[in-house]
Amino acid sequence: MLSKQCYIWITAAGVCAMGAFAWLALTHLSTPSAAKTEERTSAPAETTTANVEHFCGYCHKLPPPDSFARKDWRREVNQGFQLYRQSGLDLTPPPFETVLSYYEKQAAASLALRPREPDYGAPPVAFQRTTHAVPPDEPHPAISNVNLVHLFRKDKLDILACDMRNGWISALQPYEHPAQSRILGRVSHPAHAEVVDFEGNGVKDIVVADLGFFTPVDDKVGKVVLLKGARDGTFTPFTLLDNVGRVADVQAGDFNGDGKLDLIVAVFGWRTTGEIIYLENHTTDWAHPQFTPHVIDARHGAIHVPVTDLNNDGKLDFVALISQEHETIVAFLNDGHGNFRKETIFTASHPAYGSTGIQLVDLNNDGKIDVLYTNGDVMDSGGLRPDHGVQWLENKGTFPFERHGLVDMYGAHRAVAADIRGKGLKDIIAVNCLPDDLYGRAPENLNLDSIVYLEQTSPGSFTRHTLEKNNCNHVSCALGSLEGDGKIDLVTGDFYLTPRMAPSTRSIAIWKNQRLAE
Repeated sequence: MLSKQCYIWITAAGVCAMGAFAWLALTHLSTPSAAKTEERTSAPAETTTANVEHFCGYCHKLPPPDSFARKDWRREVNQGFQLYRQSGLDLTPPPFETVLSYYEKQAAASLALRPREPDYGAPPVAFQRTTHAVPPDEPHPAISNVNLVHLFRKDKLDILACDMRNGWISALQPYEHPAQSRILGRVSHPAHAEVVDFEGNGVKDIVVADLGFFTPVDDKVGKVVLLKGARDGTFTPFTLLDNVGRVADVQAGDFNGDGKLDLIVAVFGWRTTGEIIYLENHTTDWAHPQFTPHVIDARHGAIHVPVTDLNNDGKLDFVALISQEHETIVAFLNDGHGNFRKETIFTASHPAYGSTGIQLVDLNNDGKIDVLYTNGDVMDSGGLRPDHGVQWLENKGTFPFERHGLVDMYGAHRAVAADIRGKGLKDIIAVNCLPDDLYGRAPENLNLDSIVYLEQTSPGSFTRHTLEKNNCNHVSCALGSLEGDGKIDLVTGDFYLTPRMAPSTRSIAIWKNQRLAE
């Protein structure tokens, strides 16, 4: 019955993303399809608990009463009836008030705040923080994604940033003195961007996931846009895919072995639109790019689709984080010809789990690719949720992966891992997003962590440190050696839901690793 009224946060999102959201909304607006009136249904001859549970768990896991506070259940049950009415299913729904009573009687008055986890002092590495305007001089940017890429130099990293509010794709060159920021192109609502070299000629291109609209809609406004690079450093836009739901992520790889880079597209959509698409590259003339779409999963809510050879068979696979009521992570294993077999890596315990992002990384150095996973979407609940945090899904060679809860973190939105200390073990940086306008409690009043450093003290064991407090406005972060000196630096992007909350221009923070050379 319950389906997330998710304004997807795209992190890298992040698309988000978002992001989670990896949805990205810049205003808190209702949509025309989200009616406010409660659904009233005629009662069957007899209504039982079994009737309620069958109805509410017909399409997905039964939402447990403790997944929302008592005061929120009228809204959630009403939404469930609305979605049922739109679904075309032929069920006999229990009366609205019976379903509402089922949940309100079992739900707590409020979701309890967790006891604060121990903090073991300052992180083992010191960072020097500087802020930057990306894009330059644009007022009130909202950074939906930051990505560290080799765009202009092979030996140093550029920061590729998406500004969801203004539509700019920008690059910051932090190795210049002073750091230089430049606009590369513009799309409607960029959620994620990746650097590729489609022709293999050393000239870099950028492929962009365009959400197409701020707020959650089922309109087919999403696009995949190619910014085709030229040797003079300019970029020409081409639309590779349109007339689809809101697009949260796009990733490149040769999936059919023909030597051309294809694309995997996460079409988040909303409720009635959304799917995962394999865009097969048939281009012979880059003045007229040609890609053929194949829908390989019809579920809406896809946030991230990172590419890897998950099973070490020499063929590129990908992993999809699918949110909304599905709340699942799925491996798409490639036969080498662009045909994919699905295996479930993880499915959450309830449909309001709030998935926000994944990174594929061998976290414990055992030679197997694991999944680093965050769930912390607060857009549905409007409050702090005790089940949000950072999780490690350990690959032990079989499906599903083994889940390890690493740290509780309200609004957890993105986590990334790298060998920050240069000790051979990967540490984790996690950021969160708790927009004041929605969840109604100022982070500074609760003294919440906004950036957490998880130090891996031995394989699979982590100690929590606080890197930043109270600036809970990050939907995206990235780790990499900006100067090419082997020291892993942190980059965070700030996303403010409304312009009045946002700083005038400063939107990117670089946390320079101060570790001494050994």
